[in-house]
Amino acid sequence: MKDLHSTAFPSRHTSQCDSCLLQHHPLRSPDFSQAFIGGQKGYQAYRDLPWDLQKIHQSPIKIRHLEPWKIAVIVIGTAVAAAITIGLLVYFLAYDQKLFYYSANVKITNIRYNNEFSRQSSGRFRDLSERVERLIDKTFYNSILRKKYIRSRLIRVSPDTDGVMAEALLTFWFSSTDSREALRERVGKILRRGLKRYTGPLRINVRSSSVSSKYIPFIFKVILSIF
Repeated sequence: MKDLHSTAFPSRHTSQCDSCLLQHHPLRSPDFSQAFIGGQKGYQAYRDLPWDLQKIHQSPIKIRHLEPWKIAVIVIGTAVAAAITIGLLVYFLAYDQKLFYYSANVKITNIRYNNEFSRQSSGRFRDLSERVERLIDKTFYNSILRKKYIRSRLIRVSPDTDGVMAEALLTFWFSSTDSREALRERVGKILRRGLKRYTGPLRINVRSSSVSSKYIPFIFKVILSIF
């Protein structure tokens, strides 16, 4: 009697089963060589890889840490900017102040117009601006508007009959509820009073001198407040 346990299955049957399994359940081994080929084909092959294999071939991300002194500079700069912003808001909200600009035209009869007056960097313009601005500053510092007055600046010198006309920009802090025209009349009276009392080398025609309201665009207001 033959031993049934010793009887081996035919090799043909085994090969056929393996063949069937491979036909019905094909196993795809990833082709790593395609994952690193340049262009769209290589990128698509890389995306077809399993997620864990993609993670293996990803380049590590380098994390750059800021140096302590750079962090300190950023923190200090942010704190200073915040403090300035808060201070300006508190100031404007508490005092409700607004910048008012006026144009003062001063007629000077003992100076003849020269082409150098067209350039603010010229010596003649700087010399005349120093004299006119000193006169205007002294006038308002000694007046009732001394706490409202900020400064004056000569911006233009133009030819006029029997001399030149010097135009200066006057800057004041007034309440936003104040009337611009009412303040213009007060500024004009104070300026004419100061011009009458002036005893310097400039000969000023007070009657031909005047003050008018000056409207400044916002961007120029920022520039003027800085410089």
